[in-house]
Amino acid sequence: MPLVGALEDTTLIVPAYVGGKGPYLFILDPDENVSSVDEEVVKVGGLRTGPGPHLLDESDTEHTFFYAEVLEWRLGNLVVHNKPAIAVKDGTYDREGRRIHGVIGRDIIADSLVFGFDRDQGVMTLATQKSFHPEGDAFKTERVYSKIQNVDVVPPALRLVKATIGGKAFTMHVALGRVASELRPRSFGAAGLQGDAPKATVTFGKVTTNEVPIVAYRDKRWDEQDVEGNLGLSAFRGVSVFANWDNDAFYTRARTEVAPEVRIGRWPSLAPCAKAGCAKVSMIDPMAGKELTGPHPGLVVSVARDASTLQEPLEVLIAVTGKPNLPWLVASFPPGVERAMTHVPADWIGAQVAVVDASPFPRACPAEGACVDKIAH
Repeated sequence: MPLVGALEDTTLIVPAYVGGKGPYLFILDPDENVSSVDEEVVKVGGLRTGPGPHLLDESDTEHTFFYAEVLEWRLGNLVVHNKPAIAVKDGTYDREGRRIHGVIGRDIIADSLVFGFDRDQGVMTLATQKSFHPEGDAFKTERVYSKIQNVDVVPPALRLVKATIGGKAFTMHVALGRVASELRPRSFGAAGLQGDAPKATVTFGKVTTNEVPIVAYRDKRWDEQDVEGNLGLSAFRGVSVFANWDNDAFYTRARTEVAPEVRIGRWPSLAPCAKAGCAKVSMIDPMAGKELTGPHPGLVVSVARDASTLQEPLEVLIAVTGKPNLPWLVASFPPGVERAMTHVPADWIGAQVAVVDASPFPRACPAEGACVDKIAH
């Protein structure tokens, strides 16, 4: 199934249908016991709701939740029946300007399946044990079960691996639903972490990733002697990942260059324009050929979408190269709007721009019409 914002190195997001309605955007988090849907999904789908099992949060506190009766989930060509979901308030999971309608958890990403993601191809996969053929570098994990048993829903088992952070070895859980990695505050000094937003080199298996953001680990459901933190998605920035939960093995493969038209082609509705990137990007210098009498006013970036996409929403990711430390751009179009424009400062002169990804799930713009935002990369 296609990933939304695959190249953004943030949470894994996929479109899904709930009870035949949608598509809605969901975050993938294999560490969530139960999937969730927000009030909009409940209302549009006419889902029946009622109280259900209590759940523990990371402060080791049980909470009462209402659950929605979901008769059918559909993700790509996967169909799952009769999996109730926690009902949450609208906006609970919105992030990075996207409207997120819930979380796909371990009840759907089942232990019996092999879960994988490839950001360059822009896809997430779920495979049966029989159809999965391991490739890449493998590392084994140790499974640790929760000692908390007097609760309605026991937290899912941790998958632990030895990892080196800042040259120091720690026992870490592989947490593919998080972006930043996490470490118990007591170990910050040993790992050489300093400042308000520390980053470190992280090594595990045959994977080494530099500049991994580290935040404080606060999960009180697990004994301190069992786990020292979480390895988030940022620690896997340079690899594609396949998690075989059933045999406690992870497989990693170095990321590879993929032509933009191949990546964009994961969306059937965008296949006709994939080769052209579904948009044309221009950098316009208003002072070209003119004599400057003061500071350069900067450039105008114009993004014109392909006519074949005009009747549907569209998001276009634009790589910015040729100049150091410049952000990338993302253009968001509602249906019927042909062009988006923005202004950038003069230090963008000499930069090159190219469309590297597109999807039919744009971010919301602050006003009517299309918009262009800067995005860290």
